[in-house]
Order: sequence, then C-alpha cells, then structure tokens
Amino acid sequence: MKLAPGTPLSVALVFDASTRLPAARLAMDAGVAQLEWSAEVIARKLAVSPLKYPPEAGLQAASSQEFKGLHGFLADSLPEQWGYLLMRKRLAKLDIDIATLSVLDQLALVGSQGRGALIFEPATTPSEDVESLDLDALAADATALLEGEEAKLAETLAELGGGSGGARPKVHVGFDGKGKISVGNGEIAPGQEAWLVKFRAPQDPEDIGPIEEAYAAMAEAAGLNLSNHRLIKTKKGPGYFATRRFDRLDGGKRLHMVSLAGAIEASPTIPSASYDTFLRATLAITRRADDVTAAFQRMVFNILASNRDDHMRQHAYLMGPDGEWRLAPAYDLTYSSGTGGEHYLDIEGEGRRPTRELVLKLGKRHGLDDKRVTAIIDKVRAAVVDWPKFAKFAEVSAGSIKLAGTTHTRVWADFK
Repeated sequence: MKLAPGTPLSVALVFDASTRLPAARLAMDAGVAQLEWSAEVIARKLAVSPLKYPPEAGLQAASSQEFKGLHGFLADSLPEQWGYLLMRKRLAKLDIDIATLSVLDQLALVGSQGRGALIFEPATTPSEDVESLDLDALAADATALLEGEEAKLAETLAELGGGSGGARPKVHVGFDGKGKISVGNGEIAPGQEAWLVKFRAPQDPEDIGPIEEAYAAMAEAAGLNLSNHRLIKTKKGPGYFATRRFDRLDGGKRLHMVSLAGAIEASPTIPSASYDTFLRATLAITRRADDVTAAFQRMVFNILASNRDDHMRQHAYLMGPDGEWRLAPAYDLTYSSGTGGEHYLDIEGEGRRPTRELVLKLGKRHGLDDKRVTAIIDKVRAAVVDWPKFAKFAEVSAGSIKLAGTTHTRVWADFK
C-alpha cells in the first residue's frame, strides 16, 4: 500500500469512461507537496484549482500546511472522519498502520474511487467485489464500527465508502430504477444512478434520516437547488436518507468537485470564516450573479432553519470538461444547534443571533438590494413555517418536530 520512496503520483481528470485527461504530477519535498501541471492542462488553461495554482509551467508548492502539506483542492479527495475510519480498519486487517502512510499513499489508496473527477495513479485501492447489499445490515455494522466494535461487513462498508467525508456513516450505491440497490467494484454499473445513502451516527437522533429528508423538502420549497433525494424505508425503525450524487451524471460521466475549504485553503471545521467569504469565493470561482444569489439564499435558509453545521466543506463547486465552474447543489441540510450554539460561517461577525439588518447589509455588499433580499427572506420563512408539514410527511418523531420547531421560532424572534 506504500508507494516506493520518491515515486511521484500522477493526477488525471476522468469526465467520462472514454476520456482521461492527464492533469498533473505530484511529489512531496520536506513535507510539502509540489505540483506540476500537465501540458494538456496548461494548453487548455484549465483552472483545475479554481482560485489558486494557475495552469502554468513549473513546480507549484502547496501554500498552506492546513491540509497535511497538500494543495487544498487535492486534499478534498482524502477520506475524512467516516471514510478515514473505514480506511484505517481495512488497512489494519492487512497489518498496515495508516499512521505510517504519507498523504500521497492515502491518495493512491483512493485511486479512481474518490469524489469528483480526479483519479490518482498508481492506484493501490484494495479490490473487493460486492454484488448486492442489505442496507439494514450495513447500518448496524456502521454503528458497530463507530462504537469501536468489529463488524462482519466492514470490508463491504469500506468498499462502498469510497472517499466519503463527514462524520455520519454513508455508502455509495447504484439504483437501477426498479427499486433494486446494487454495487460493484469501482464505479456503478451501466444503466444505474449513483446515490449516497446515509446511516445514523451514535450521537444522532434516532430519526436523523427522516429529519434530513424533511429538511431537503423544506429547502426545495424555500427555493434552494438540491440533488434528487428520497427516504429509504427500513425493516424496522426510521428510514435512511438517500441523495443522488451530483458529481456523477448519467452514462458514467463525472464532474470535478472542489469544496469551499479546498478552494480557499481554510480549515473546514474551525469557525474562522464568514458567509461574506463564501459569497466572494462563489463570485470569483463561477463569475455568475445567479450562483451568488443561490449561495445567499442558502445562507438565509441555514439561518432560519437552524442548520448551524454550515462549515466550509458543506459548500462545493463543480466543473465539467468545458472548464466552467458552477455552485454545487446544497447538501447536508439538517437541524443543528452548532458548536457552542454558533454558525460555522458568521454573518457580519455574528454567529449566534444573526439579524435581518445584518443580512440586508451583507446582501447590499454583494449586489442584492433590499427588495430582493426581503423576497428571499419571505420565501425561506414561508417554507420554514411549514416545517411540521414536511416533518410529518417524512415521519419525523413528535419530539424532533417540537425541538426544531421551537428553535425556528426562537431564531425568527432574534432575526426579525
């Protein structure tokens, strides 16, 4: 699983099964990654990293130690939290301590199975074919792994986890349109759609799946753009939240994906940035006013719906083979009181009790007049008022409906 000392890693972009675009070569020097763009990327002036490391000749060192010496957009491909746990467990069975692996070794383990369109070669990903699965059994074993127990299906979870980020257990699966869920080694089979299925973490409420489904429906009513989603029924207990992967398209096509954290190279988990940063980055990356408006609307939703787990890995951008960047659909929307009761991204310096006045001020700075901002607020507010309707339809528990609803009322009282 370890690359030979001094072996550079090749990075490529695979937008579809028939197109492989060499992107860069990557090596480590004194703990800092050195990147050299390919002639193809330079000739096409392809901004693989949307804000840093322009497509120019010569070595470009990672500018920050924030991502283990990697360039931020490449660090997005490293498994984090849940994905890292799966990788560690899997390597332990092969008598390999993940702590002894370099970041290049870890990228090689991701190989072609990570997020977005980036692939890393030589790939050292262990192979484990899986034909079908039982989501209830996977959910039980995911919980067991998080609680430190050994799980019979750990290998299956590792195979399906891919480059999963975030704390909640999740698997990448294929739906065939007839209700059957199946998977295979690497990318999903032809004719299937790529979806992400989430399980409950030990600290989550029992009905986290229905809550996230209700929030997704509420966000769409508020005008946000989301990928397709659904609640998968279980043999017992609340269902599992599932969402279509927006970095995978029909016909095996893929989109390059970079998080806000990876784009601006800032800590994804420390409350050290603002929605102003998010909006500025969105304009700089996409150069589209409608994407800035969509980002602003997402902020208003996160405020009024009390989704305070809104850190910089909860926002992303997508690029196709034409090199054009767009804001990715909203994702990971759910009820959250936040760390210390604060939003990760503050609103004009305020993370605990953001107000209409602050939102209007921020909107004006980004070209949204008071009338437009008020219309956005009203649309989001109307959707959040209907929280009980969305929650009951998704079969959220009465206790969770009351908890979120009470918080929505308090947030609105502070806001207005």
